[in-house]
Amino acid sequence: MPLHIETVSQALNHQPAAFVPRGELFLSDNFLDHFFNPYQGQYVKQLKEAAEGLGLSVLGVELDGEKTQPFLHEGAYRDLEPYFTVGCLNGPMAGLIARQGFLKAMGTTVKNPASLAEIAQELLADLEKIARAARANGFQAMAITDDLAGNQGLYFSFDYFRETLWPVYKAMAAIIKGQELFVFFHSDGDIRKIIDLLIEAGVDCIHPVDTQAGQDLYPLKKEFGQRICFMGHIDPLCWSRERIQNEISLAETEFKNGGLILGSTCGLSMETINEKLKDLYPHWG
Repeated sequence: MPLHIETVSQALNHQPAAFVPRGELFLSDNFLDHFFNPYQGQYVKQLKEAAEGLGLSVLGVELDGEKTQPFLHEGAYRDLEPYFTVGCLNGPMAGLIARQGFLKAMGTTVKNPASLAEIAQELLADLEKIARAARANGFQAMAITDDLAGNQGLYFSFDYFRETLWPVYKAMAAIIKGQELFVFFHSDGDIRKIIDLLIEAGVDCIHPVDTQAGQDLYPLKKEFGQRICFMGHIDPLCWSRERIQNEISLAETEFKNGGLILGSTCGLSMETINEKLKDLYPHWG
């Protein structure tokens, strides 16, 4: 098994590994086109160059866009071996927001929950085919990416989540695991109240540990122990270089027996790139 895949699998399974792996789920088009302009239009090649340049073990792959879907059907993502590749797919809330805009979507969750159910059924209808293709492309995981919370907590009640969204995530996780893939879950904001339910649904890793929303990696580790892995944690936008260096050193000590994939809390785009990124990714630049 390639070293990156083995090391990330060990982190997800809370097993000692040679190092704490690092990775990013989101590398934006403007980031890829700026730094890898000679390969513009060659999404897979850009991703591979980014993984090599940053020293990533985990590499997120966008599966929702019209640009990226054909690569999946062509088997082109096989070129990303030996990285631990994660196919990122919008969840039902992200789908509703994309269709209606944020404010209208929030209203819809209250006034017409059936709209969310319709989107969920569309996702589930397509997911098995997508998950099967991801596995055939050498992917190791799929991420359900959704918009559930802000800095003050969930956008809706805990009961609404449990009754409306949790069954969808549970069904999605079952389909993904049916293809022998790990399940990642992404939402910004403070989602502490629903982590237990996400674990129960079958989620293996939660991203990004949003520190600006008050999420603290170490109390989360203490509370959830070996039941879940976390990804992200480092905030290159708000933290000083000294804090980033200290946090990386502490995390590499505290998570030497697995449970963490280090990365940024903000993803990589031209809006988030700064000199502090080199503290997280020393190979860069």
